[in-house]
Amino acid sequence: MKIDKIGLSGVILILIGLIVYATSPMDQLVMMITWPLLSGSSEGKAVLFMMAIGSFLILNSLINTSRFLTPIKERANEYSPDGKKFLKLTILIILLTCLVGLLIEFSIRLKYGVSPLTIFVSTNPTSTTTSPMHSHVFKSVFGHFADSLGGLVPEHVHTGGSLYPEVIPWAYFIFVTLPLAYITGLFSLDERRDIYRIIMAFALTLAIIGMVDGGLYSQPLLIGLGLLFILYFVKTPFKFRQLILPLVLIVLVALSGLGLELAGNNSSYHEIKVLNQFEPVDLSGYNVLSQEQQGNMTVIRTDTSVSDKNTLESLFKTYEGRADGFFMTWNFFSYF
Repeated sequence: MKIDKIGLSGVILILIGLIVYATSPMDQLVMMITWPLLSGSSEGKAVLFMMAIGSFLILNSLINTSRFLTPIKERANEYSPDGKKFLKLTILIILLTCLVGLLIEFSIRLKYGVSPLTIFVSTNPTSTTTSPMHSHVFKSVFGHFADSLGGLVPEHVHTGGSLYPEVIPWAYFIFVTLPLAYITGLFSLDERRDIYRIIMAFALTLAIIGMVDGGLYSQPLLIGLGLLFILYFVKTPFKFRQLILPLVLIVLVALSGLGLELAGNNSSYHEIKVLNQFEPVDLSGYNVLSQEQQGNMTVIRTDTSVSDKNTLESLFKTYEGRADGFFMTWNFFSYF
């Protein structure tokens, strides 16, 4: 079975990923390199990133060089000789998955009668955040099964499995769309120039990682989707004006995210709605403006002198293992 230099580069990437997974000396270096792409890169994300790119390149090489896979290649070429139809399908599948993720986010909040534009944190047994702006609903499904198997994921890698009870059965949708996006993405690589295939594999991996972990407005999704738009609309011979439409499309997606951020902004106070608190907590470290009980929900308001990030990290420690979860409004401007 032959493998070309593109496939060989994929093998090298997978080997590096396995080394990072099995050892610790390269962890910090790899995470530092991938952080701007993956937005707060962890060891798990970095390993998946390298192995996914590697798998795209290896499988593309095998499809193009293996006689055994020739019938598959011929069928794919009949449907889309240049791979553009497969790329279009991939983009649509990714967008559909992200929209379903947003609907799941809104359904969680509708269930508890809170604002759709809030951060939700499941705190039993461990803390996992999710919001329309950075969704973990699909990640939690994979995290739950990884937790169930035990030992598959290193203890210091956060799986988000505690969110699982809130997102099933709808989050199982990812088990359909993830393989579909991977397969259509693989066929979109076709037999183009090496650099094109490498960029395509890079963009597909970013978009698929964002689709599972982060959602429509996550950094990897926006970068990956933006590149996929460019690869879809740019033709030969290249002209700069061909970049206008893909850039407009990705800017519109980003602006819709900014619009939601501003629509959900509350700079006056943090409103925290705690679900089913079953152990007392100490709130003396917070500047509490008001507190009331509404059925099984405790509603607390605090000032916004502390940033959202620091407030959330403090609330993790306060409510983890003492409540089922909480919702919190955000102050968009605290990130500046």
